Amino acid sequence: MRGLQTLPRPLGIIACNDVRGHHVLDACRVLDLAVPEEVAVIGVDNAETFCELCDPPLSSVLPKAERIGFEAAALLSRLMAGNPTPQNDLLIAPREVITRQSSNVLAIDDPAIALAVRFIREHACAGITVDDGVSHTSLSRSALERGVRRFLGHSPQEEIRQVRLKRIKQLLAETDWPLTHIAEMTGFEHPEYMMVQFKRLVGQTPSQWREDSRTPLTN
Repeated sequence: MRGLQTLPRPLGIIACNDVRGHHVLDACRVLDLAVPEEVAVIGVDNAETFCELCDPPLSSVLPKAERIGFEAAALLSRLMAGNPTPQNDLLIAPREVITRQSSNVLAIDDPAIALAVRFIREHACAGITVDDGVSHTSLSRSALERGVRRFLGHSPQEEIRQVRLKRIKQLLAETDWPLTHIAEMTGFEHPEYMMVQFKRLVGQTPSQWREDSRTPLTN
């Protein structure tokens, strides 16, 4: 990982699996490399709970595991029958890439504002306030407000709210955690306040949204 310090940035890294992606995130932290602003990281396999618990949450490729297994078995059968080894690789496209914070790069050419936005996105679910963002930078509150509105189109408080809401939705859709635990993981001291804010922003209670997100679509 030492070579990362001399490579052009931003740099994108696709790890062979989610565990290795977690190792890359740890190495970036040791080297004081910002993820995703300096190094964007993507794993493979989309182990959902594991990816969500990474810091920051790890983007991951969801492969077509059944198709890979089928093609591997078919190739093995041909080889055992005495057929020659194929000359070309068989490329199988993934189902999709699940984007999380580790690869969610936003181009901000103002270093102070980029630092503030990074701080908000990394710590919004720890219950921070806009004043915490101000304390983390050399900016006044008014300068922070103007800069964030310029690049994101909304206030720092709204950015905190959106980051938390996105994380709540991910945890609702991808885990079976109770609402009390989700509230704790997203910076809410009182679960009731999370539920009220979620319904105001989304139009449904967290439980209703979770149920709808898991209901198969029918024609």
